[in-house]
Amino acid sequence: MTDLIQIEKNNNVMTVRLNRPEKRNALNAKMIQALMTLTQELQHDTSIDIVVLKGKGENFCAGADLCWFKKAMEMPEKERIETLKVLPVFLRTWNRLPQTTITVGHGFLYGGALGLLAVSDFVILEQNSHLRLSEVLLGVIPASIAPYLIRRMGFKRSKALMLSAEAINAQLALAYGLADKIGPFEKLLEIEQRLIENIQRSAPETRRMLKKYLFNIVNKEINEELSEIAARGLSDALNTDIAKEFIQSFADQNGQSSCDD
Repeated sequence: MTDLIQIEKNNNVMTVRLNRPEKRNALNAKMIQALMTLTQELQHDTSIDIVVLKGKGENFCAGADLCWFKKAMEMPEKERIETLKVLPVFLRTWNRLPQTTITVGHGFLYGGALGLLAVSDFVILEQNSHLRLSEVLLGVIPASIAPYLIRRMGFKRSKALMLSAEAINAQLALAYGLADKIGPFEKLLEIEQRLIENIQRSAPETRRMLKKYLFNIVNKEINEELSEIAARGLSDALNTDIAKEFIQSFADQNGQSSCDD
């Protein structure tokens, strides 16, 4: 792992910080590769339950590093495509991490930074954050992040923000569904900790199973096949020791220790 990202572990919670504060944490190939290496390791790491992504310094992330783009422009097409593919591959991998993911944003969040929000399970924003999908102002398109923004905010809203490059604040990001919680900078850690406590009321294994199931059904038509998938999904969950323990405990607390019908 490079020094372009910093990693902290606190029990089963991992905090990952983008670490190019002098460049407003702009994404370049090396930083994205470091993040990609981490996500590959996390795929099989059951000791980590929650992953929190943050940016070091005054800003979360200013999007793609323009020097990365300039270098890519000078490459032959095949090499350019391979170089640029690292971002969509990373976003897809992070989006499907088995762990529950939280991104905490502050300061400037431009371009690809909004993609980092969109691929996380939960997003917390500092209330004075500035967000902008600025790609069209550079003559490029937000190709890698567009699918995730559309899933987060819907097609119409995402299209408008991409075409206009209009800056929005944290309050609008919350209203548009891009953020889940907002607050003052000095309260962000408290908001994060409360969210983690709330999430961890359930077992990590159950949430992993749920995420896998949701990605399996998200684009499926509601038909007989989906009914079969749903029944199998619930059946698999009920067959775990965690479900048996939790359901029995809840039943005991609510006077349903025995069932007659």
